[in-house]
Parts: sequence; structure tokens; C-alpha cells
Amino acid sequence: MGVDLTGDWKKVLNTLDGAANNIKKNMSASINRKLIDAEKLVLAHVDDQDLGWDELSTSHGKRKEKKGLSPDILRSSNQMYSNITTNQTDAFTGAVGVKRGVTTKDGEDITDIAIIHEQPDNDGKKIPARKLWQPTFDEIKDTTGADLMDTAIKVFKND
Repeated sequence: MGVDLTGDWKKVLNTLDGAANNIKKNMSASINRKLIDAEKLVLAHVDDQDLGWDELSTSHGKRKEKKGLSPDILRSSNQMYSNITTNQTDAFTGAVGVKRGVTTKDGEDITDIAIIHEQPDNDGKKIPARKLWQPTFDEIKDTTGADLMDTAIKVFKND
């Protein structure tokens, strides 16, 4: 008793042989596009101030004004904003965030400033939570998964 193969098995075998490399190449490009989209969205949220952040305290707003700094939330000298970047570490992995190791003129690491604002809730201390990264991730996670699935499917359809 045997199995009779019907159909174009040569095409199936060729597709499977090339699938791993094609998935890696196409996923890498797709992830790179999604990282760039996420970076643009993060920057747009800072520009548009549209995530419902608590207003600056009057005293803090006056201090920023006196120093000639931007009145916008999460933007004083623009240093954090200008150091938001992407990093794709391999074909399947990447991140969007604030570049590590960059400090303000006062010596504060801008990554620490970003982390402080991302805290889970207002802790009743001096700095209220002003989440930027989690809301942005929540905005793009469904479309990112769907886009990556579409990329994999296209490899097997030979599109």
C-alpha cells in the first residue's frame, strides 16, 4: 500500500525549500516598516499632545517658561524627542525607544526621564504618569500582528 501524490509537488517542495529564507527576508523588511511607523506615531503623540496627560503644574510651567523651554509635556529642550529611535537587532526583533546613554545638561539620563513618566499610575509624588509608550504599543499591536501574518502568508503564496 502506498500513497499516490497528485498535484504539483515540485512546486510545493520548491516553495518549502525557499520559505525559510523568504520569511526571514520579508519579515525583516516588515518589522523594519512597523518600527518606523511606531517611531512616527510616538513622535506624533508628543507633537499633538493627544494622550490625555495631566497638565503641567503651574509652578513647573512657569519654571520651564523662565528657562525658555517648551511648554509642551514630555518636551523641554527637545532632547528626549530627538533621541527617540528604532533598533532592529535581527530579522525578527526590534525596538522603538529613547536612545540610552544620552544625558541632559544637568546629567540626567533621558531614558530615566522616559521611564519615570511611564510609571503605572500617578504615585502622588512630584511627577505624574504621562504614558507615551504603552498607549502607542496598544494602538499598533493588532495591526502589527496582522501585517506580520500577511507577510508570512504571502511567502507561501509566492506573491
